[in-house]
Amino acid sequence: MDYPPNDDNQSKFTPPPPPNTYYPPQQQYNQQWQQPQPPMYPPVVIMQPPQKKASRLWLWIVLGVIGFLLCSCIGFFVLLGAAVKSTTTGTVNTVSSPITSSSGNTPSSSQIGTVGQTITVDNVATTLVSVKTLAADEFTQPKPGNEFIVVHVKIVNNSTIEQDYNVFNFHVRSGSGNITDEEFVTPQSYTANNELNSGKLSPGGSVEGDIIFQVPKNDHNAQLTWQPNYFGNAGDNAWNLGL
Repeated sequence: MDYPPNDDNQSKFTPPPPPNTYYPPQQQYNQQWQQPQPPMYPPVVIMQPPQKKASRLWLWIVLGVIGFLLCSCIGFFVLLGAAVKSTTTGTVNTVSSPITSSSGNTPSSSQIGTVGQTITVDNVATTLVSVKTLAADEFTQPKPGNEFIVVHVKIVNNSTIEQDYNVFNFHVRSGSGNITDEEFVTPQSYTANNELNSGKLSPGGSVEGDIIFQVPKNDHNAQLTWQPNYFGNAGDNAWNLGL
């Protein structure tokens, strides 16, 4: 069937659908052809426990052990060197060795000498030259029952190597066994200005000087002791003061 053209209604005219044509509902069509979407789940966040910082306690323990071992080794070698020096630099007088006196006499076999005698250790000879009492002054007084004395000693290095000497190697031992150091404050009555200090002696060198002590009055058993070796005892080498 032909329809007459109509210019006014041509844009609005829609031809009828062919017979027996079925159009499903738009919603059903969309559901049929729409690609299924996967279900949406919230992202899963895995919580990891915080990592502990490695403790440094073991490091400090290791360093402490190493430092202790190092200090121990250093101290051991220092003491070993001193022992080797004391045994290789000369012949050490023992208790049975005679003490030679400055006058050439040989007293009994003992390390205990008297004023004027010489004791030799490691080829270093020390002589107690003299002992004198020293008056106190207005400001410097000895302890009650004591008095000041001045001992004069001479040290000679007869070895082939350099040797140390020190005033702190000398002490006074009373008859009761009390060992004391020198006096640091000297009374004004001491005017010699020749106190023994410390230093080194080259081979063949010598030094002499005074040392001031306090001793009990009328202590006839008081002694001047000399300890040049660190490993020795204060009483191994001594002179009777004869007070």
